[in-house]
Amino acid sequence: MTQKHSPESKLQEHIIIVGCGRVGAELALSISRQNHQVTVVDYNSRAFDRLGPDFRGRTVQGEATEQDVLKRAGIESAHGFAAATTSDSVNFVAARAARDIFQVEHVVARVYNPRRAQIYERLGIQSVTSSSWGAQRLEQLILHSGLRSVLPVGNGEVQLCEISVPAEWAGRSLDSLIAGTNAIPVALTRGGRASLPTREVILQAQDLVHLSATAESVTIFENRLRGNGKD
Repeated sequence: MTQKHSPESKLQEHIIIVGCGRVGAELALSISRQNHQVTVVDYNSRAFDRLGPDFRGRTVQGEATEQDVLKRAGIESAHGFAAATTSDSVNFVAARAARDIFQVEHVVARVYNPRRAQIYERLGIQSVTSSSWGAQRLEQLILHSGLRSVLPVGNGEVQLCEISVPAEWAGRSLDSLIAGTNAIPVALTRGGRASLPTREVILQAQDLVHLSATAESVTIFENRLRGNGKD
C-alpha cells in the first residue's frame, strides 16, 4: 500500500517511522499533515490500515532490522528516524542502524522497559518511555530537536522544557530568547555545570537552558529556533 503526496504539496523533511501500531500511526499522520515526507515501515502489511485513506506518505513492508528494508524506505535521505514498534530489541537495533550505519541526523526510539532507557542514552540515542504522550514526544524530538519537553504539568498547559542553544543564538542574551513569552528561566548548564541564570546572561552554543513555560510559549520557542535566531 503506497500513497503519494499531491504535486502541490511542499515537502519539508523525510521522516521514517518504524512500527505502525497506535503510536507509530498517530505519529505518521501528525507529521504527514505538516507536509513532511513520511515513510512507515512494518513487517505486517495489515498494520498500515491504521493510517486510513487520508495518509499521504509511503509504506514499506519488511523487517526494520534489515538494511535492505531501510534502504527501500529511503533511509539514506532521511532527516529523522523513529523506532516505535512494540519490541525494545527491534527498536534498539533499528535505531542504532539508522544512527551508526546510515548517519541519520535525528534518531529516537520508544522504550517499554524504563531500565533500558539509560542504555539508549549512553549510546546517544534519545528515547521515550511513556506511551501516554509517546507520539507527541517522538514528533518533537525529530522535528524540533533544539527543544524538548522534559515534564508536562497538568494537561500540558505548562511544561518544563530544555533548549539546546544553536550556534545562531550564541552571543545573544537569554532575555532575547524568552522576550514576549510566559517563561521563567530555571537553570543553565554549560560544560556540564549548572547554574541559576539571570535574564542578562549571554548564551553560548550548546548551552542547555531549562525553562518553565506555557504551551503557547513553547510554540514561540520552536518558531524562533527554527528561524535560526530570527523572530
